[in-house]
Amino acid sequence: MSNKLSNVTWNEIDWSKTQKNIRQIQYRIYKARLNGNFQRLHWLQKFLINHSGAKLLAVLQVTTLNKGKKTPGIDKQIITTPEEKMTLATELCIDGLSQPIRRVWIPKPGKQEKRPLGIPVIRDRAKQALIKLALEPEWEAVFEPNSFGFRPGRSALDAIEGIFLSLHHGKPKWIYDADIRKCFDTIDHEALLKKLNNIPIIKRQISNWLKSGVMEEYSNTTKEILTTTGTPQGGVISPLLANIALHGLETHLKDFVSNLALKPHPGSNRGTAAKRKALTVIRYADDFVLIHQNVEILKLCIDEVKRWLKNMGLEINEEKSVLRSGQGSFTFLGFQIIQVKKNTLNRYKVKIYPSKTSQQRLLLKIQDIIQGHKSVSSYHLILMLRPIILGWANYFKYCECKAIFAKLTHSIFQKIRAWVFRRDTRSGKLRIKEKYFPSGKVYNFDGKQHLDNWILVGKSKVKGDTFRENFLPHLSWVCSRKHVKVLGDQTPFNQNHYWATRSVKYSPYPLRVRTLLIRQNQRCAVCHQELTSFDSNSWEVDHIIPRSKGGKDEYKNLQLVHKECHVKKTRSDTSKRLE
Repeated sequence: MSNKLSNVTWNEIDWSKTQKNIRQIQYRIYKARLNGNFQRLHWLQKFLINHSGAKLLAVLQVTTLNKGKKTPGIDKQIITTPEEKMTLATELCIDGLSQPIRRVWIPKPGKQEKRPLGIPVIRDRAKQALIKLALEPEWEAVFEPNSFGFRPGRSALDAIEGIFLSLHHGKPKWIYDADIRKCFDTIDHEALLKKLNNIPIIKRQISNWLKSGVMEEYSNTTKEILTTTGTPQGGVISPLLANIALHGLETHLKDFVSNLALKPHPGSNRGTAAKRKALTVIRYADDFVLIHQNVEILKLCIDEVKRWLKNMGLEINEEKSVLRSGQGSFTFLGFQIIQVKKNTLNRYKVKIYPSKTSQQRLLLKIQDIIQGHKSVSSYHLILMLRPIILGWANYFKYCECKAIFAKLTHSIFQKIRAWVFRRDTRSGKLRIKEKYFPSGKVYNFDGKQHLDNWILVGKSKVKGDTFRENFLPHLSWVCSRKHVKVLGDQTPFNQNHYWATRSVKYSPYPLRVRTLLIRQNQRCAVCHQELTSFDSNSWEVDHIIPRSKGGKDEYKNLQLVHKECHVKKTRSDTSKRLE
């Protein structure tokens, strides 16, 4: 696509070609930053934010792909039609202007307190997505290897595996589980802008976003609050800015311990490499842990962390941050982690489980759904429960989960069984059981067959005498897997073969997605372009023959596609049906 928007309509845009062109520019930005060529870096970034393809992708991201696409800002405007999207892309430019954000308060999971969420207007969201396209490859070239939050190709599972690799050597260690007090709300604006060190138009635009103010709603009135610190949670670019603000912490601490006179542990040498290797820093966004065998060195590191954070306007939350032995266990990203001493040897083993809080949240969420939908059909109840149960299991299956999954399976079954027998008090229990839990059926799940007489089955009438059937698999059917941590400072922007191999062998994707990736040679079935780590959040499994037309939920009728390709295919199928 040329650098000027042509007369094509929104529905005629070749998204695969557009993405390919922008990825090439991003790769050049990444290489320029890696080589320290700032003059070329800034020229390429300026070129990208004025590129028509980048503007189209930014608008696509905030109006089609993002979950919050239908949430308006203070102007109460959302963009849904192709004509409105094309108009926004045509008018989009980085001009240094911004509007105040709308603040809403959302509950914290499992807590009474709430946290603020800032919602910019749709035009500012598109601008933020555009600048993110220019800034992200620059910073991915220099981000530290043990930073995992809100970065392409990295996840919370990499952070947990990093902790395991640090603790599994058989030696007892000390852990500092740190919490930064209101990180997103208190970042110093001047320190952040100085760290960015970018072209004037980008710095001015980001500065205006940071200081644009908040519109707080009180009853029937609206009050504007000026913002002097922090980056609002809810903005497209906010997680990247928070990562930039905290970048350098790991390197600084390793430099700090390398200059200490203390030995890392008895028997080690006093070399710089040994001192740096002995300290582990694992950070996921604003949550991080420090791990070291020598508690005295770790205490010095904690004091140094506080001094370093002060330069960014941040401070440690002393009430929630704890220094403890690995034998005392700690919770990080929903996992419970503990070092257990072996009976026969003077060595320690690492145990990682789903935390009790995570288990309680799952059961409470399932209970709320069941109690709030006492009259729905079993088919629709399964549609609500299945993604929640399997989503939770797919996240926690990368740990020692077998016993906990079995226990939760029993708890969930008891709730579902009570829901079933409460629905019909006139028929006999055996008749009700066979209606909802048919005996002698074999279920295919995760590549295996399961014979079970107590699986909830639902049916829904499609057309005539045709019925669609689904079932609720046991949580214990999800098998545990070993997660492989992303290698060093690898990033999808470097365009090497590492990511193609990782997507198939070591990715945390569900079995269905992994199978389709291999079958399709990692290419979208519609546009035939590569399915990369950049767009993994927008992959969707599509039924070639829609289920409404009798298509079956089996591999020969499934294909993995980009979300925008899925939308285009659905639009085409609908128009053919109307003709």
